[in-house]
Amino acid sequence: MERGPGDQKMARRGQETVVDSSIAVKWYSVEQESDRALELMNQHVEGTRRLWVTDLLYHEVANGLRYKSNYDENKLNRAVTDLMRLHLITWPVDNILMSKALAIVYKGDVTIYDAVPVALAQLRGTICITADEQTQYRKLKPHGYPVSLLSKEPISNP
Repeated sequence: MERGPGDQKMARRGQETVVDSSIAVKWYSVEQESDRALELMNQHVEGTRRLWVTDLLYHEVANGLRYKSNYDENKLNRAVTDLMRLHLITWPVDNILMSKALAIVYKGDVTIYDAVPVALAQLRGTICITADEQTQYRKLKPHGYPVSLLSKEPISNP
């Protein structure tokens, strides 16, 4: 994926980070560490951090919020609209990404949904921040994959 002139300006202003759906769900649901997740989102909006996601994130977040007891169809529509307006830097699922993700699936014994954002972090040369300690962080970090836990990641001043 090529960068445009605007990307170079933004890259000088802030670091790149991949976030997974466990982080984005916290933007729209009060949960443990929602404040830290919101700080990541605010840094993206302010231009001090570039948040990368795959196009699967939008489906996963909508699905995760759909099953929250305080969400109805209207609230879910508002949240998804807001998520789209964040203009997260979105990498479409392609053969290169899937190939890396499939290798992670087998080596790390995780789902494809857990592997895809970590594969994107590998491709971008950065880290994937997750709040999923049990099924993503603990399984992939020991293999040296670029995954960091939200609770352990320094969020302020990227």
